[in-house]
Amino acid sequence: MQFQLDNPLDGLHALPHDIWDAHIHIWDIAAFSEFEKWAEIYGVQKYTGIATPDVKRTLEQRDKADKFLFAYYLPIDAFARHDTQKLLTAVKEAKEYNYAMVKMWFGPRFLDFSNANKPFAISHPDFDPVYSFIEDNGLPIDIHVADPDIWYTQKYLDVKRYRTKRKAIDEFCTVLEHHPRLKVISVHFGSLPEPENIPLLSSLLDNYSNMYIDTASTKWIVRELGRNTHEARNFIIKYQKRILFASDIDLGWGNKTEDYYATRYWAQRLFWETDVTNVALPFTDEDNDKGSTKINGLHLPTSVLKNLYWRNALHFFSN
Repeated sequence: MQFQLDNPLDGLHALPHDIWDAHIHIWDIAAFSEFEKWAEIYGVQKYTGIATPDVKRTLEQRDKADKFLFAYYLPIDAFARHDTQKLLTAVKEAKEYNYAMVKMWFGPRFLDFSNANKPFAISHPDFDPVYSFIEDNGLPIDIHVADPDIWYTQKYLDVKRYRTKRKAIDEFCTVLEHHPRLKVISVHFGSLPEPENIPLLSSLLDNYSNMYIDTASTKWIVRELGRNTHEARNFIIKYQKRILFASDIDLGWGNKTEDYYATRYWAQRLFWETDVTNVALPFTDEDNDKGSTKINGLHLPTSVLKNLYWRNALHFFSN
């Protein structure tokens, strides 16, 4: 089996439920129509979109409001420079523009993008007023805490500047402990989809009832969870009400072709729904230093898929 654009549902069966993609980025509204076509082919009917107020307004004016909840990207340079006031202003804007949640991105390289020169920690006291203000306003957080394990051995060698991955996770835990009313989606499977990290992820979900995770991004999730399908399947069944389906698809960032949208949704659905083995991931995974990434399906029960695909997002954003 291999992905074919002219047979986009190859290997897939009827959906047990519509899909809510809880994590897409919309940088350019011009890309939305092509994306929406392919999303609907794969059964995706609702989205949580990370977008600017202008993009949000345009989609709402096009009568797409019923398909969306929106997340407001808090300025990464303000975190890098410890600009508490700018962050508080951004949260106020998120409320003013009626966003459903705020987005925080702490991939270590954000320090380079922002020319940061201060020691950084997610849990730094300078950010406590921001977390408290978010709590008080009842806004959930979509948070990128850390990057793939392999990046810390190849890209983030300056530990003093970038910290270790475990240090970033510990900082995140400190935030959850100090701000127990925060409602959080820790994206990319909590930044811990690697088999070696699943015990740690389990302990986080056990200790912090306000923490959820999502399944973005496709190559990272499929590559790592697929290394131990038995463990991954058991984990997902155990925590089936704490995991939201997500793609991390970018709309309008770079020159995306139609197969970009199709392959991400095809790969994820094949991974969750079927028991295929060694099916080639239909796009390049440059992070796999052991060869080409293969899809090894988890064949999740229908009841679990219903939670993953729809019910968990509905519950998260309704409470």
